Amino acid sequence: MLFEDIPHMQDSEIEAAISRNDVPELVRVVLSVGMHSENREWAETICIRLSTHSEEHVRGNAILAFGHLARRFGQLNVSIIKPIVNAALHDPSPFVRGQASAAVDDLGFCPRC
Repeated sequence: MLFEDIPHMQDSEIEAAISRNDVPELVRVVLSVGMHSENREWAETICIRLSTHSEEHVRGNAILAFGHLARRFGQLNVSIIKPIVNAALHDPSPFVRGQASAAVDDLGFCPRC
């Protein structure tokens, strides 16, 4: 596994990356959203969009980014995000399930509640 610094990206850069749908770029973009975005609601929307991406690493990192947002802002739209994270716990991809498990810890969700 390779670890790298995730730079802050401007909203316009993030939207352009989503439009390009370049998977290696999106894997980092969604983490940048979770770690650096100043607008929680906008960041949640981006993560929600990417949580259904066809590529498992984009999808998984979108789920993990919910945890970053929760730690940074102290709140999330639980009624929308909790079902997404709970569903990700049953994703066919082990990567997505692992990221969802990490997010559950960060979010303080009870997966069966």
